[in-house]
Amino acid sequence: VQKADERINTNCILARNGFKPYARCDHCTLKAGDCMGMQSTCLIFAISFLAAMFMFLHDPVLIKGNIVLLVALLFLLGYRIMVNTDELASTSEKNRKLKEQVEANNQSLETEVNRRTSQLQKMATQDTLTGLMNRHAFERTLGEIMRSAKEEFTEHVLCYVDLDQFKIVNDTCGHVAGDELLRQLSLVLRRSVRGDDIVARLGGDEFGIIYRHAGTDEAEMMAERLLQHIGEYRFFWEGKTFRVGASVGMVAIQKECCTLATILSRADSACYAAKDHGRNRIHIANDDDIVVLQRQEQMQWINRIERALEDDRLLLYVQPIADLVDPSSVQHYEVLLRMRSPEGDVVLPMAFIPAAERYGKMVDIDRWVIDKLFSSYYDVRQQVRTNIRFNVNLSGISLNDETMADYIHECFERHHLPYDAVTFEVTETAAISNIGSAQEFIERFRALGCKFALDDFGCGLSSFSYLQNLPVDYLKIDGSFVIDIDSNDVNRAMVDAINQIGHVMGIATVCEFVENDRIVKTLR
Repeated sequence: VQKADERINTNCILARNGFKPYARCDHCTLKAGDCMGMQSTCLIFAISFLAAMFMFLHDPVLIKGNIVLLVALLFLLGYRIMVNTDELASTSEKNRKLKEQVEANNQSLETEVNRRTSQLQKMATQDTLTGLMNRHAFERTLGEIMRSAKEEFTEHVLCYVDLDQFKIVNDTCGHVAGDELLRQLSLVLRRSVRGDDIVARLGGDEFGIIYRHAGTDEAEMMAERLLQHIGEYRFFWEGKTFRVGASVGMVAIQKECCTLATILSRADSACYAAKDHGRNRIHIANDDDIVVLQRQEQMQWINRIERALEDDRLLLYVQPIADLVDPSSVQHYEVLLRMRSPEGDVVLPMAFIPAAERYGKMVDIDRWVIDKLFSSYYDVRQQVRTNIRFNVNLSGISLNDETMADYIHECFERHHLPYDAVTFEVTETAAISNIGSAQEFIERFRALGCKFALDDFGCGLSSFSYLQNLPVDYLKIDGSFVIDIDSNDVNRAMVDAINQIGHVMGIATVCEFVENDRIVKTLR
């Protein structure tokens, strides 16, 4: 019987036959359909009781003789019913608690999975340092906006923003300060754009902005305000104050726009054009922009340089350096670099070296030259049957590379090359731009026996003032002073002055661009 309203449980055998269930039988107090398998136990009890009544009515003597046994049987059956009921009730309670625990664990696990999924999605789209959109998400968004521009005839503008003077903060105060500067400037960028514009950190000190639903004129005005906000910003670190600027390259996103890779390349080229034109300014790329086209041409050379290095298509030539007193006695050779194109043509360095310098490939090229030259030194010396000295050019980037000096030293040891067989040539501009690194490099290898030449000397405005700080053995006078020395009195006087200063300082001089006998005669 159900406790709440005393309704009869039709699933209970006893209840259906008019018997009141045992008081502790919880299963008979449940709602209909929840007897939980106790019907069989109740049925045994009912059959036993009915059998006893039948026997008593038909044979009272027999039942009286076994009345004790019958009572014991009934007692045992009743007790068993109570035990089974209690055990099933206990099992039911345990199952209920276990179910609740499993559901709680599932809920906790689902919450943790959702949290981790959200965290991974955030990491996949957000720059960890600044909290801005990262490059991958930015390029994906840019692709969607470009498709929208084509399909819906909308107009937008892509901007590349490159910070000026960021390297000064990094070099002066360290990378921790540089990271803090980037975090603070990201807030400046966010405050300088509209709500639906896109701002992202593309890497290093480069940022990307998409001005949505704006033409180039409107975007240029917004970019001008951005430069103003950056110019007004001051970075404070450990008692020092820094000003920073930015260069901005802009490209319109229109219905006839090019591919994603091309528009990114054009924006990057426009940004560097702004830097080349004086920094802290905006350069808007257009279809006939010569500066941007030249920049893109340089970028295309990067892949060609990488392929040439992989395919071993760089070439080394040598040019003799003659003595004016005895031109037939040649012991010095300048190493000249060339590239062979896939079609077999020889490419001059002026075509690919500027791109290599701008995009960080000069260290790879210099390493290739050093290793190739050192490995072939003894073969060349055997052919000329005399001791020779090679003049090898080193870029300013390699001078400033922390690993380059150790690499060159390892090449000397690996190829068993005498140190006095090599003269390193460093351009005047590179040496002055990296004066500290140049001094350290020169002093290290001069102590081992190498010699050094200052290349293109005289082309800088401060040539003589820096000369005393660079312990070089040769001055290579810039060819622009030599090529017309037989007809240009000013250039002749310049060459003579450099030569005399070199002799006073104990430095030999070498002239480039000696193309004819008239120049040789004038030099003598």
